[in-house]
Amino acid sequence: MEYILSKSTYIRGMQCFKSLYLNKFRPYLRDKISEEQLAKFARGHAVGKIAQQLFPGGIALPRPGKSSASKTAELIEAGCPAIYEACFISDDVIVALDILVKEGNGYSAYEVKSSTALSSVYFNDAFLQYHIINGSGLKPVKFFLVHRNADIELTEETDLNQAFIFTDVSAECEKQETFIGQNIEAMLEVLKRDKSPDIFPGEHCMKPYPCDFRGVCWKKLTKEEQEILLNKD
Repeated sequence: MEYILSKSTYIRGMQCFKSLYLNKFRPYLRDKISEEQLAKFARGHAVGKIAQQLFPGGIALPRPGKSSASKTAELIEAGCPAIYEACFISDDVIVALDILVKEGNGYSAYEVKSSTALSSVYFNDAFLQYHIINGSGLKPVKFFLVHRNADIELTEETDLNQAFIFTDVSAECEKQETFIGQNIEAMLEVLKRDKSPDIFPGEHCMKPYPCDFRGVCWKKLTKEEQEILLNKD
């Protein structure tokens, strides 16, 4: 059960192949993570923990890796009612799903987002996870994206069933299977190269996320050119 890509590196590759390559082979060139980004990571982790209460009685797995993937398979075989951070490896990609829940003779997948709206990145996240889980031998009964309800504040007294919105993306995941496989193949091919792809800075540097290799790629841009990219809608 070897792997080369992860969920985060796949999403990075969707944005820019050069960023994907540098992240793999030149990680020391990354820009420093901002306090805002660190806070966002922490918030996402906290909301994911809260969402686990929607499906109590589950088992939480540690950091994603080959041992977690093996443990996930064992728990599924044993019919565990819920698995938090269920880990799967297929097509040289590793993913960790927020919540896997036993439903009838199968399992449904729930990926939790701390945002109050769903973006294209979240859908691509779901498409990839569905593809890898399916490829590992477990076809999800349903796949749900779960995000915060903007009208409900999360407190100890909050009814969690009202605090989260569930979106069934199973049909879309099925439709994207071939496309996801092609993307993975293209990214793996990029990572076999002797040097990073020659990609000139552009709008992709800031969308959907500000790239953390701008310090490298933007060196030859003038301040005016950098300002244009930073302020482009």
